[in-house]
Amino acid sequence: MPYMVFKKSPFTRHSSLVTFFLLLSISLFSQDSLNKKNILPKTINLALTSLAYYEFTSQMTQHFFRDYPYSEFHLKHDWKTWRGLDKFYHNYGSYQMSSVFYQVNRASGFDSIKALNLAFLESTIFSTTKEFADGHIDIGGWSWNDILMNFTGNSLFYTQQRWWGSQKIQYKYSYFSSKLQKYNPKVLGTSYKNYWLKDYNGETFWLSTSLGDWKLTENKWLKPFGLCIGYGANNLIKEWDNPSTFTLPRYSQYYLGLDINWQQIPTNNKILKTAFYILNRFRFPLPSIEINSLGKLQFHGYKS
Repeated sequence: MPYMVFKKSPFTRHSSLVTFFLLLSISLFSQDSLNKKNILPKTINLALTSLAYYEFTSQMTQHFFRDYPYSEFHLKHDWKTWRGLDKFYHNYGSYQMSSVFYQVNRASGFDSIKALNLAFLESTIFSTTKEFADGHIDIGGWSWNDILMNFTGNSLFYTQQRWWGSQKIQYKYSYFSSKLQKYNPKVLGTSYKNYWLKDYNGETFWLSTSLGDWKLTENKWLKPFGLCIGYGANNLIKEWDNPSTFTLPRYSQYYLGLDINWQQIPTNNKILKTAFYILNRFRFPLPSIEINSLGKLQFHGYKS
């Protein structure tokens, strides 16, 4: 039976406790006052974050990595795997984690700067834990490229929030089925429930901005509309090279398209604001132009 991730490491037993006290200490020492009104929601926030971290490490150990043999910590040089799309996953994921942690920290009473600093730390801890796990998996390894992409994703959120107090450039994700899963279902997915996580051929990562983000119009109906640039790839059957039986060329895709910033739609309804915040994590089907590494230009009327 293969070893579980961290089975021989004390990290699993103590990581949650250590992280809880680390985050709690940073919070407590950074506060201007420690009265009950201020400290209770912040303590609850940090306790829940610690619980989420514990669940995160448990899920990695018990499910995500359970079928992979344990090995000594080692490195992996993987910049060109999947034509870089797995790196954009790290980039996008870290950005979104920073965003969520920031919103939660603000809601629990931290001022904007402290909430932002804490969000950067929390996202870094979560994402680096995943890399530490990869470093102990026989077929994986610690990737400095992944660490770099995690850092830049966190930094994209941090710098915008610090300089502008908002996210003028939103990081988004979209998926449109590639129909290539049948060539390697173990890796690319076996149903739509996991296609969007595993099938790199259908995934696109976008940087989006709108007219309202830059105050280019006062018309409330035009403010949400804007442009985005995207990156994707196609005909990726395996990590490095395709099997000889699959003859279509691997290539990268670059997009310029229209987009909507849902958070620029005016509303005072808290439920709608939350819904618009969630919707803004994704790009929905709108027209775009693709130019790819094969030198072909293509128009997409609805592909996301």
